[in-house]
Amino acid sequence: MNPKIEEKIAQMRCENRPVKQIAKKLGVNRDDIEAVIKKWISYTDSYLKELVKDRKVKNPKADPGLIVNMTTNVEELLKNDDVLDYIALHLSDYHDRLMDCIRYKIYVYLKGKNKS
Repeated sequence: MNPKIEEKIAQMRCENRPVKQIAKKLGVNRDDIEAVIKKWISYTDSYLKELVKDRKVKNPKADPGLIVNMTTNVEELLKNDDVLDYIALHLSDYHDRLMDCIRYKIYVYLKGKNKS
């Protein structure tokens, strides 16, 4: 899929938008959007599992939405305890919009690291 459309999908997921609304707004097939999200999941899953594998969740009610949306540096984002707690708690929830947002940011970060 076009990287610009993919970025718009991620941006709308970060804004807590459902796939149905994104599809309507962007004029993209829902299945295509879900395929893009699945790509992010498969690309980031092992990295995220490794990141939080021995983590003891300190704040089970963590809601890092604002932090995730305001932080562009992924390395800084992954130092935040609320973000890590959220990832640990929602790693297997493949319909979580904020997790899709986090996964996209990590996807872009990992792609960039693999190029260099």
